[in-house]
Amino acid sequence: MKQLLLWISLMLALQVNAQECEPKTQECVEVGQWQFSVAVGAGVMTNPLVGGENLPLLVLPYVSYYRDKLFLDNTTIGYTFKNTKHFDVSIIAEPNTEQAYFERFHIRNLIAPESYLETSSSEGDSGILPDGTASENDLSPVKPKVSIDEVSKRKWTMDGGLLVHWYAGTQGKFTFNWLKDLGGVYQGQHATISYSHQINLAKHIPAKLQFKFGAHWQSKQLVDYYYGLRTKDKLDPHFYYRGESTISPFLSVAFNYRLNKQWQLKVSAKHKFFGSGISNSPLLKSHSASSMFVGGLYEF
Repeated sequence: MKQLLLWISLMLALQVNAQECEPKTQECVEVGQWQFSVAVGAGVMTNPLVGGENLPLLVLPYVSYYRDKLFLDNTTIGYTFKNTKHFDVSIIAEPNTEQAYFERFHIRNLIAPESYLETSSSEGDSGILPDGTASENDLSPVKPKVSIDEVSKRKWTMDGGLLVHWYAGTQGKFTFNWLKDLGGVYQGQHATISYSHQINLAKHIPAKLQFKFGAHWQSKQLVDYYYGLRTKDKLDPHFYYRGESTISPFLSVAFNYRLNKQWQLKVSAKHKFFGSGISNSPLLKSHSASSMFVGGLYEF
């Protein structure tokens, strides 16, 4: 029910374009007009958690609306208070994405999911028994794992903070955001910095290719809440794990080819490499996560 109410509130929210553009072009939507599109095809978003299922990407809805200084872009709502030719600054709110790995029907898995994932043990999981001897697991090359079905529920929350775009010419863009837990669930923060570059192919070819790379920093509190293991998880203390702040690099590529006024061919892929603060957790079966999609995008 919480997610349904959140989706309704997002759909009713108003938004503004943080980037100047000419109305009624193929790249922009006129201010005050809703823009809906849906991608239909085949793809997958991998789940790096033990017991977590990969998410098939078959139908991906997108929605945006711009009005004055308010804006809605899929699951992100915001207010742009500074907008110039070279940069813009906004305050935004959006659902935290981390809980999406723990719940198949999280809103971020349903509305435009990302097409965007150590060896040493942390304090509390040293592999040494109380008598000072090494445990059997410490002698084994295989690190013990814990399924998400065995741990307590991780809650979803809303994040809010700052979003900044810096435009490097007409084809490059730097993006920075800093977000904080608004719901008091994990009581931490995270930040992302990235650079995207769009390549326009030959003039007679109605296609665009975009590359993006960056890094995602997550605070100790965020990592420990979602990937840490402690008393409330009701596990053998041997599995306890204390998460640490971490930086996870990522890269992505997207290709769009316009077939006609309403249809585009869409191909996209993203790969994220988890930092050691996350990848060392017994909840992880993979040190990275990826997503891929190939299909058609229809604009209403």
